[in-house]
Amino acid sequence: LVAQNGGYFDMDTGECLGNVVSDGRLVRNSGGVQNAQFGIRRDGTLVFGYLSEEDVLDQANPFVQLVSGVVWLLRDGEVYISQSQVAECGDIQTTGTFQKFINVISARTAVGHDSQGQLVLVHMDGQTESRGVNLWEMAEFLKQQGIINAINLDGGGSATLVLNGTLASYPSEHCPFDNMWRCPRNVSTVVCVHEPPCQPPDCSGHGHCLGGHCHCTGGFWRGPACDILDCGPSNCSLHGTCSPAGCLCDPGWMGSNCTEECPMGWYGPGCQQQCGCEHECPCDRVTGSCNIT
Repeated sequence: LVAQNGGYFDMDTGECLGNVVSDGRLVRNSGGVQNAQFGIRRDGTLVFGYLSEEDVLDQANPFVQLVSGVVWLLRDGEVYISQSQVAECGDIQTTGTFQKFINVISARTAVGHDSQGQLVLVHMDGQTESRGVNLWEMAEFLKQQGIINAINLDGGGSATLVLNGTLASYPSEHCPFDNMWRCPRNVSTVVCVHEPPCQPPDCSGHGHCLGGHCHCTGGFWRGPACDILDCGPSNCSLHGTCSPAGCLCDPGWMGSNCTEECPMGWYGPGCQQQCGCEHECPCDRVTGSCNIT
């Protein structure tokens, strides 16, 4: 549904900087380097602020998602930039001095939460030293919107916003194939909000995924993965086979649950074939044979 760039990275190698946990897997451990963090623990708790290495590696209530930013913008509803400047490692950013990084106008991205505990992703278009906002302006804007805690993520040429699969931001990076145009930069981490996935994603080809649950189609597919054929408790009365179209009755039987024998003069699967016996004699309901008494 929504995605934006995440943490900082080495632009030469693409290596992630800071802590990264993705879907419960520890991708990178910063070794306790002090920078603003955003994470989600297994119980759903949102975490903003500073973490020790022990916090990152804690398994009692482990992180399922975690990314490092630079500068804790808002702490408990108040601007926290001055304190961040003293507490944090400024080497991760590459804009220049830590002071310049904070004060320069540029494209910015941030993640935070409001008083209701709702997650908020924030993107502001810009171009370093030409347009956009500095971190003081970003923090004041977030405060005015009722955000309680927020951290600054990678911005500048990395700042990218995608809505429902479509680029919704105006990139500041020049395209490598033509300097006239602007292109989104390749980044190493993203923060995204999406529908919970189904297992399997295509619901076995017999349904559609909605809110993390498979909704089966066709009337006879059941189960969490829509992979179980179910024609009801009678199980085709043991006189047929369950199929995606319903009960396929054995020869000699008919009806939606294969409970009815073929009427006189008819035989075969689903009683679709007419007897060919002389003198209108009945035939075997299964084989159509006329050699019956």
